[in-house]
Amino acid sequence: MIEELPGVDGVDEGTRGTVVNHRMREVTELVAGADAGVGVWDDSLVGEVRTLFDSLAPDWTTTRDHPGRNAPVLDALDRGAVVGRTVLELGAGTCISARDLQGRFDRYVAADLSWGMLSHAVDGAPPLVCTDGSALPLADGVLDVLILQNMFLFAAEVDRCLAVDGCVVWVNSRGPETPIHLSCEAVVVSLESATGSEWRAVTSTVGEATWAVVRRAPRNAAR
Repeated sequence: MIEELPGVDGVDEGTRGTVVNHRMREVTELVAGADAGVGVWDDSLVGEVRTLFDSLAPDWTTTRDHPGRNAPVLDALDRGAVVGRTVLELGAGTCISARDLQGRFDRYVAADLSWGMLSHAVDGAPPLVCTDGSALPLADGVLDVLILQNMFLFAAEVDRCLAVDGCVVWVNSRGPETPIHLSCEAVVVSLESATGSEWRAVTSTVGEATWAVVRRAPRNAAR
């Protein structure tokens, strides 16, 4: 089940210069797996993605740290009723969002596949971890909240690391035009295909950005 909330106004300042059919859109869909329930993620893709984002790291903050950058994820936390103590932002880049988010939680860790990105982290960044999102160095069920902004969806690993009552915060800063993009429906399908369980979401927009907060459905919930 997906609940759609009314959208709110926002300043559309997303970085341009990339297109919808960007190679990363193809990689996003391969990783999610969707109906198949099993994504594709191998050493070749790991190297390709890491090399790309290492190359973008030096200019990442300059080109993306604009007023309103964090409005979509903040709206998701508020209207999506996100609470919890332990949070991981995966695909955190240079930690632009973490400056506004980490004070809301007891434990906030930022992780990225690209050490180049993390090495250019903004001042005030939280603890940093360079890791592959498909195999996180975390115990089962340890996360209350997993934040994925313009990030790939490793559905099985999300299920493993997320607490029973935890949630995924999914943000695409340019909506469907985001190169790394999945619709809310695709996120839910991917999680359900990978886990065999029902997931529910609440979703909305801030300007052109889209967000979804996705949780496992209660076991006794009717479809």
